[in-house]
Amino acid sequence: MRPQGFAIEELRQILSQSELKNITQFIHTSDNVLELIDGFMQLMAREEIDFGVQTLAGLHVAGIMIYMLHHDDLDSTQMQRMKFIQRCFDYLACTEDKHVHELCTQILCLLDLNDSQHVLNTINCCRIASPLSTMAQLVCTCLLWAMLDNLTDLGFDTYRLRAYPDIMMAVAMVNPLLYLQDYPQSLNLIVRIIGALLLIGPYGCTEKLRLEMGLPQQMLEFPESDAAVLFRWLTAISEELRYELQLQDGHGQDLMVILEISYEVMKLVHSHLSAFYQRLYYQPDCDADGCVSDHQYEDHDDNFDWFL
Repeated sequence: MRPQGFAIEELRQILSQSELKNITQFIHTSDNVLELIDGFMQLMAREEIDFGVQTLAGLHVAGIMIYMLHHDDLDSTQMQRMKFIQRCFDYLACTEDKHVHELCTQILCLLDLNDSQHVLNTINCCRIASPLSTMAQLVCTCLLWAMLDNLTDLGFDTYRLRAYPDIMMAVAMVNPLLYLQDYPQSLNLIVRIIGALLLIGPYGCTEKLRLEMGLPQQMLEFPESDAAVLFRWLTAISEELRYELQLQDGHGQDLMVILEISYEVMKLVHSHLSAFYQRLYYQPDCDADGCVSDHQYEDHDDNFDWFL
């Protein structure tokens, strides 16, 4: 229910199925993450990795898996892993829609979306890698949409950037009570993906992406009305989880994980809704003489829970 990282054997198995298999034999002779990174960096420096979409997909998957590779002393390799995954995303920074769709298609052919750990690790990696570059943000966002579609059957036929109100289609299709009873693992993933989409999208920094891609501002916004509905949906999940945990006397570890991530996303949404309503209800007024007064609306308390 939590991301555990990829194992070295998973990396070897998946890359052996990729177009990189003939030039990455070094991954079978070392378990050292820095040596693996150095091998790939040399290939990129010499441009021995061609620019075909299948080969690039293998490189992106290598970046994701090595960044999330389970190994000792993760902190000491953090910087090198971060630089490596950025280099993988920017090896060919082509943001054309058809290329991004085909790239994501091939990435998802290599990663197993039926394996919850693969999905958890990829979600976590997307959250971290997205701010590194425009290409990283674009591909990570499209991968998150693709994983959400896979879990909720939204019917997306292309992997591309989407307007964030599309999140509400998934919310409408996921009944918290039903999913907690029958599909708790899927609910855990859905909540995590929605949180990641908001964090790297409308609740994060999208200005560079908007300017470089020529996107309309409204495409990168999440309306407050939708956010309020999402908050109520998350609240329903949390209330049902608390009830179930009481029945299990607090021993439902998987349920606790879902409750934690639900609270995390609720906190994210609430902070942005609160900021919006503070701006809305605390606008300075003008007195009769035209001077700005200090009057504020006092009908509501400061935590703004009333609007939810």
